[in-house]
Amino acid sequence: MKTLGFTPTGKFAEVSITGHYCPLNCPMCRGKWLKGMTPAISPDDLVRLGHKLRKKGVEGILISGGLGPDGKLPMRPFVSAIRELKEMGFFISVHTGVVGKEEAKLLSTARVDLADYELILDEGAIKTAKSLTLTPDDFVRGMELLIESSIEVVPHITVGLPGSRENWFEEAANVIRELGIRRSVVLVFIPTPGTPFEDHDPPSPIRVIEVVRLLSRYSKVSLGCMRPPWMKKRLDSALNGLVDRIANPHPSLGLDIVHACCSIPEEVVERFV
Repeated sequence: MKTLGFTPTGKFAEVSITGHYCPLNCPMCRGKWLKGMTPAISPDDLVRLGHKLRKKGVEGILISGGLGPDGKLPMRPFVSAIRELKEMGFFISVHTGVVGKEEAKLLSTARVDLADYELILDEGAIKTAKSLTLTPDDFVRGMELLIESSIEVVPHITVGLPGSRENWFEEAANVIRELGIRRSVVLVFIPTPGTPFEDHDPPSPIRVIEVVRLLSRYSKVSLGCMRPPWMKKRLDSALNGLVDRIANPHPSLGLDIVHACCSIPEEVVERFV
């Protein structure tokens, strides 16, 4: 299997509609990972940014941001702006958070192409790592609603979440199989300085590889951008050829690069080469 590198630069932009602020402020991240995204905190800001990016040749936009206490991205005010971006010709993916019927309908109305969907099927991790009162069934139902709204879903599964059981990945694999998911993304917990889990041990590369092999039975798998920097060279080398995509790969691998997020469908890859 040939492995490609994916970097969301040049032809792809990552935008936060909550700026550098996260309403949830969960103990896993405390909003620190939003600082690398371009802020657009109002619908007008997002449209203006879209015009600027289009002039620079950008083809795709990831719309993300901090989640609310309900685990959802506060996107309601942005639906018309997202649709306007789509009319400009962008490929649009959204970090949706857990959605209900209303959010799925709004995303469909906005003509979103892809939902990058954090999937957690472990109640301990949902509570401990994310400070949410949701259940695993809530996460699965959100995926189902998006699929029913004709939005492709790419589940993102994090290995090593604080509070999680060892075997919940079997349940994730079953959901991926049952829903006919084409691609999943494996992430690795990063102990982030300044958070309650800064001293929490990340999973071993061996454990990450085990999860990748499990999910690969039912979908194509990307190694996503979230993984500890000190693990990157060893893990990327081990997964080169086992996954077909690695986000922000270690330069020693010398992979051919696609300028987009690693979750995009195969049929649009050529736009970002």
